[in-house]
Amino acid sequence: SDLTLTLLVLGVTLVLFLWGKWEPDLVGVGSLVALYLVGVVSLSEAFSGFANSTVILIAALFVVGEGLSRTGVTGFVGERLIGSAGGSQVRLVVLTMLATALLSAFISNAGTVAALMPAAVVAVWGVKGTPSQILIPLAFAANVGGLLTLTGTPPNLVVSDALAAAGFEPFGFFEFSLV
Repeated sequence: SDLTLTLLVLGVTLVLFLWGKWEPDLVGVGSLVALYLVGVVSLSEAFSGFANSTVILIAALFVVGEGLSRTGVTGFVGERLIGSAGGSQVRLVVLTMLATALLSAFISNAGTVAALMPAAVVAVWGVKGTPSQILIPLAFAANVGGLLTLTGTPPNLVVSDALAAAGFEPFGFFEFSLV
C-alpha cells in the first residue's frame, strides 16, 4: 500500500540522515524521487513544493546567511563583540544575544546560528570563557529574534501564506514584533 511504501522510504531516509555519508539535501531529494518512482506521488506533486514562495524565500534566507559567513561579516561581528565586551563574559553574552536576535529577525534562525556560532565561540575564548556559556544563549536569542518578523522563522511565513490562501489579510512584515 502507499502507506507501507511511504513508511519504508521514510525509514530509509532516516537511516541515511543518521549515517551522514551523503549530504542531507541529496538524501531529501532522493527520498522525493523514490516516492515518485514507487508511485506514491505524481511528478507534479513531487515538485510542486519547489514552486511555493515560502520554500523559495527560506532557501534564499539560507543563502544570505552563508553569504554573511563567507564575506567575513560574522568574523567582523565576532571581533566587535570582543571589543565591546571589554573582557566581561556577562556583557559578551548579553551583546551576543542582542546581535543574534536582531539578525535572526531578518534571516532564518538556523542560518543565524550557523553564521554567528563561529564568531561567538571565538569571542567567548577571547574573554577566557567556554563555548557552553554562549551557545545556549545564542540559540535562545535566535529563536526569540525569529519571532519578531515575517521572515524570521519559517512558520511565520507558512501561517501568513495560509491566511492569504484562505482569503484573509496576510501578516505584515513587523506585525509579529507588536506581540
